[in-house]
Amino acid sequence: MGNVVEDNRPRGNRALLTGGLLVLAGAVLGLAVEYHYLGWSSIPGNSCGGRYSPCPDGTTPTIMLAFLFTFVGAFGTIGAIAAFGRRGWALPTGLLVAGALLVQWPGWQGYLWMRGPVLDVAWKAVPDRPTTVRGLGAWAVGDEAETVVRARGDALIAYDSQDGDRRWVLRAPVRESVCGMSDTVVDGIGLVAFGRHDKPCDTVWGVDVRDGRKVWARDLDGVSLFTSASDGLLAADEGTAVALADGAVRGYGLADGTPRWTMKLTEPKNVKPTDDEVECQPKVASAAGGTTRVVVNCETFLDFRSAWLVTLDNATGKETARQRLPVETEVVGALVVAAEPFTLLLTEEDERGLAAVLAYGDGGDPVQIPLTADQEDLEIDQASYGEGFLARPALTALVRDEALVIAATEPGSDSAERVVAYSLRDGQRMWHADLGIPVVALAPAGDGELAVLGANQRLWTFDAADGERRGESDGTTIREAGSLIQSSAQLLKAGDTWVVVNPDGVDQPPLLAVRP
Repeated sequence: MGNVVEDNRPRGNRALLTGGLLVLAGAVLGLAVEYHYLGWSSIPGNSCGGRYSPCPDGTTPTIMLAFLFTFVGAFGTIGAIAAFGRRGWALPTGLLVAGALLVQWPGWQGYLWMRGPVLDVAWKAVPDRPTTVRGLGAWAVGDEAETVVRARGDALIAYDSQDGDRRWVLRAPVRESVCGMSDTVVDGIGLVAFGRHDKPCDTVWGVDVRDGRKVWARDLDGVSLFTSASDGLLAADEGTAVALADGAVRGYGLADGTPRWTMKLTEPKNVKPTDDEVECQPKVASAAGGTTRVVVNCETFLDFRSAWLVTLDNATGKETARQRLPVETEVVGALVVAAEPFTLLLTEEDERGLAAVLAYGDGGDPVQIPLTADQEDLEIDQASYGEGFLARPALTALVRDEALVIAATEPGSDSAERVVAYSLRDGQRMWHADLGIPVVALAPAGDGELAVLGANQRLWTFDAADGERRGESDGTTIREAGSLIQSSAQLLKAGDTWVVVNPDGVDQPPLLAVRP
């Protein structure tokens, strides 16, 4: 008889068992390959770690699991092949590949769970040219901020918030630069002011932000106070454009720029008289709800006299109310945090004097929230430190549901790494959240919520009423954006897209957008 070759391949239940082991081993190897790829490729710029550039959530466990699956899968595959038999590789290989393919979708879902939510860069606007310009402010246009208009010294440029394409460009007059912007766009009209070098900011345009068309232009005779980019020079409300002039406030038709009224600013007659001439000059203006509020300084040639919050009727320019500001020296800093309810940052020359946020509610005395307290120092305007936008500052503060939410510096710290909320009704501290990283920007986010952008490319969402964190407690990771966002940027929400506006558009993109 001839030789009989013994077939040592398993049969029956043993064949099913060893086949299942091969599928399982293939699944483990498949997870190893998948997690190696996902773990290492998720690291921004192939480098992360540290305070300002943390690795995305789940990176470390993903890579650890990848190595674990590599060793377990390798030894499991060797053992399963040995148990299956020595003849032929087609079937064992097929079972291994089947196991690897079957586990890819569950492995992906597991990775998403470990990684948590992320935002990726959707687009970047082309850099600013010439390289000498800088951003001065921005407007969000439309209910969903479909367009973002960024002002720089030489032009207004509108960008589509979904793809970053330029929609229009409106150039400044020859040898004039942007020196003022209205804080809002009303009925599609935004106000922008221009001035020549070291000359008054005395040319005002009404601009249709939908197509970049100059609707009207007016020269403000007698303006001598404002010779550089400043906030609060212009204000817009329904039907009315307001501009600050030398010792006066002027009203124009918002749609056509028709002059309507001029209100000369004076000190009330019931103030103690003086032999010296008293000059009253406006500091900032804000318009909303049919009225304009103006912060006014009154002084003689040598001495400070008084400071006032004057309320004007937008239709006629007549003074409807006047409140003395709680200062004893000249107002050196005035910044409108919110037009409604009217919330004002005010600082005076006396270093022991007033430095607070004033919240005006029912017309009585304002609620005062000191900028410096035992628990923290409040940080609002980055432009005051020589950074950020000058004509329309991107504030690290906002008003949401009768709460002032603001960035703050803890005692002993030199950076604003805390977000704190104060009640506008009584000035009491409502809640705070320590982020452990400097705050870059704040923005409204949904009904009663706000978003906080940190310097570590994390985005947190809070309930403005109680400070409860929405979503991941460590925030949402923004990938591949570490070198693209400046410390004084503005954050805008456009549907499911977040748009970041940088003041310096030369070294970083002037705008970039991130989305899930």
